[in-house]
Amino acid sequence: MKLKTRILLLSALLTIVTGATAWWVARDQAVGIVAQWAMRYAEKQVLYDKVRMMQPILREIALSRQLANSQQIKDWARNPDDKALTQRALAEMETFRTNFADQSYFVGLHPSGRYYHNNAKNEYASAPLRYTLDATKPADRWFYDIIAQNRDMHINVNPDVTLGVTKLWIDVLIRDGNQILGVAGTGLDLTSFIREVVENSQPGITSLFVDHVGAIQVYRDQKLIDFASITKSAGAHKTLDMLFQSPEDRQTVLAAMKEIEQTPTKTVSRLVHMHGQPYLVGLAYLPEIDWYEVTLLDVNTLLPLENFVGMLAVFVLSLLVTLIAFNVLLGRVVLKPLNRLASAIEQVQHADFVPQDLPQGGKDEIGHLMRLFQAMAMHIWASRNELEARVAERTAALEQSEQRLRHMAQHDPLTGLANRALFTDRLQQALAAAHRDHTQVALLFLDLDNFKPVNDQYGHAMGDELLKVAASRMQGCLRDSDTVARIGGDEFVLLLRSLGAPASHTALAVAEKIRAALSQPFELAGHALQISCSIGVALYPDHALDDIALAHHADQAMYQAKLAGRNRVVLCESPVQDA
Repeated sequence: MKLKTRILLLSALLTIVTGATAWWVARDQAVGIVAQWAMRYAEKQVLYDKVRMMQPILREIALSRQLANSQQIKDWARNPDDKALTQRALAEMETFRTNFADQSYFVGLHPSGRYYHNNAKNEYASAPLRYTLDATKPADRWFYDIIAQNRDMHINVNPDVTLGVTKLWIDVLIRDGNQILGVAGTGLDLTSFIREVVENSQPGITSLFVDHVGAIQVYRDQKLIDFASITKSAGAHKTLDMLFQSPEDRQTVLAAMKEIEQTPTKTVSRLVHMHGQPYLVGLAYLPEIDWYEVTLLDVNTLLPLENFVGMLAVFVLSLLVTLIAFNVLLGRVVLKPLNRLASAIEQVQHADFVPQDLPQGGKDEIGHLMRLFQAMAMHIWASRNELEARVAERTAALEQSEQRLRHMAQHDPLTGLANRALFTDRLQQALAAAHRDHTQVALLFLDLDNFKPVNDQYGHAMGDELLKVAASRMQGCLRDSDTVARIGGDEFVLLLRSLGAPASHTALAVAEKIRAALSQPFELAGHALQISCSIGVALYPDHALDDIALAHHADQAMYQAKLAGRNRVVLCESPVQDA
């Protein structure tokens, strides 16, 4: 990319950033104006939703209180086994059922736990005693928690597993003085209540209701409703916090809830963020049921970005005009002198001499750059020969380093013997040559006996010296064409090539020679050390046809030598067809 293009792109980027910042500030100011209006709108919406929600609930609460305060219900609750009182009470409950909006009622007696219920279909007219509440069952804990908390009235959203319904339950205590006789009330179908009261046809507006601890009681997304809130411990609720990602927004909403709790008639609104988008949250306290009404308004829906299309078009046009003017000035003031300097640099690159006719610049930064380049060209010319000599010297040193690295990569650093990689390569080459020439190859697996006690008694430094001497003795028993390698701590492998007939005799003779050499005492640091070795021998092609199988047979033969008492040589007994 040319410098001109880069400068133009950078200028365009800076212009865009600056313009976008100005545009964003203007938009933010517009958002602030709309936010002020929206806050007032949110507070009005909260009051509207409050009235819309409370109208149906207050009626049901009033009827539920009348049911709980009915003298027939109280008389029966004190004597639940009296048949006459039971009949009068059931008739009273049936009267209330037809007046409830949901045309259903429930009465739970304390302490017997008898639960009476009939629904809009009048399914249980003949058997209103549905079941007996059990304090040990989680589904029935609401009944005992309401009594334990001594709350005159409670609204609870809960799925009744026994009845198979999910409702907004209105619970009212049946009292006789200070004695609690039970709980009576009704329920509103949760889905219908959400559809009629909570759901808002206006785009960008969402309403929900939470209790005094912020647990969500009514919301269009029923997965977020905190069912059976009264039975849950602190910290187990699905609260309003779930809707806000940042701790700051959560604290803002909680502070607003505490503020309106002190002044129940007050409504407040706050600006928060949900899913990365600005929202206005309006709150109102409902002291009659100890709930909060919450209204969420999507600011982006109230102020769509489409309103700024015209402003953006003007900004883009201004940007284009600015870039065109900048391009003209850039070519005259900067790029023309730089092109002259580029031509001079090209002359230096292709010439065999230092150019003396470089263009002279002015007094600006580009002229200074031209003078610096002239001085640099002369310095480069003088340094070229010195650099070539140093390169030749460094090349020779690098070749030596590479030779050392290759040796280190192929040899054991302690003993100087071939390592596993080099030995594997030589073994494969030897097998290929033996196959081609119809000759035999022997592979010996050698493991030192009683090496570990040397390390344990005299230390690893003494063990290392022993390994070095042992490696030297093994090499002394081999020809130049043979290879010995260290593959483990005290494990070695040997490759014998070009064996005479019979090959097994030759291989065993070499193995015995090595065994005898290693059985001789080792004089190290004033200590006479005695070890031995176990050797396994396998032949190609007698015992195997490839390097892996041959190594396996040699290793197995070595273990046979170990099992047989150590300090011996064992020849593989498995023919190739069994391998």
